[in-house]
Amino acid sequence: MWKYHKNTMISRIKAGKAQAAAFPVDLEMIKAIQTGSREALKIFKRLTEKQFLKLKKLMNALEPILPEETKTIWKFLETVHEVL
Repeated sequence: MWKYHKNTMISRIKAGKAQAAAFPVDLEMIKAIQTGSREALKIFKRLTEKQFLKLKKLMNALEPILPEETKTIWKFLETVHEVL
């Protein structure tokens, strides 16, 4: 088992980095929400269900410290997601 541990861990780290690079949506979406709803809506259209759920978890954690405008835009996007 330990003979292959190093190689296994290296491959898991590489896979994680590749997955993270494939989903740079979180930071991009947060910046878009801060700048305005049109930009956020454009990015929102590209999100998969998995990406949205990950973003929702992140935004729910950040919600207490967000400005009111940002909260409003986020709530709008959540509502749009529920409707669609």
